[in-house]
Amino acid sequence: MKGRSSLWWIVGIIMVFLAVAAHASVVPSDKRTILTSGEKVYTIQYRLGQSTVLYFGLRPETVICGNKNYFNIEKIKDGITIQPLSNFSTNLTVLAQGKRFLFFLTPTTGRPDGFVEVKWVSPDEARPVRPMTSSDAETVRELGQKTKLSGSVELSILRERILNKGKRRVFEVELKNSGSQAASTGSFEIVATLGGTPLARQVVVWESENLAAKGKLLGRVIVSDHAGKALSFIVGHRGRSTKIVVKSHRD
Repeated sequence: MKGRSSLWWIVGIIMVFLAVAAHASVVPSDKRTILTSGEKVYTIQYRLGQSTVLYFGLRPETVICGNKNYFNIEKIKDGITIQPLSNFSTNLTVLAQGKRFLFFLTPTTGRPDGFVEVKWVSPDEARPVRPMTSSDAETVRELGQKTKLSGSVELSILRERILNKGKRRVFEVELKNSGSQAASTGSFEIVATLGGTPLARQVVVWESENLAAKGKLLGRVIVSDHAGKALSFIVGHRGRSTKIVVKSHRD
């Protein structure tokens, strides 16, 4: 009987170990930001047993799911929660205050979307990113400032475009990934600040939702007003942050 008790004790320890290992393998997802003008369909990746929150900053009025039998979707004050009931892909449309948000829900074996902030922007700000030229702007200032975000990812602020007599400033940025792992743009945060205070009117646009392994990715940081003033950009990636200071036009 003593030998049998010892055997069951060992089996119990193994089961506890496996349960802990399985729990540890489910990595919480990072916050992700989507910029939309209502025309593009954005993919939302989910995993059974985990909820996804879509935060719009306004109350959703109508939620249309392609097949609602496979998802439990609830409205909250400023968004919706999505609880998958099966591994099924479908379309999702959310209507709110005259705006339309389009998504495609699909299962993933990798990291799911846990919290997605959805921001409404003008079609000009949501359009694909392309390199800036002198014909696009009243003034183009080359910057070429760089900072390391990790051992394999580097961010560069390439140049500044000054529009509408300084009422809008557009900073072209580039992410360069020398590593073998791809990264989602949702894992990067760029915040423009003035005197340590985040600017109220700013938006970040990427040419793609993913930074490929051994790849590059262009983006724009668009801010309003504060013409000619020095700005600081706080850049965050997976719990780490750094700062790039762009001097004023007079420095």
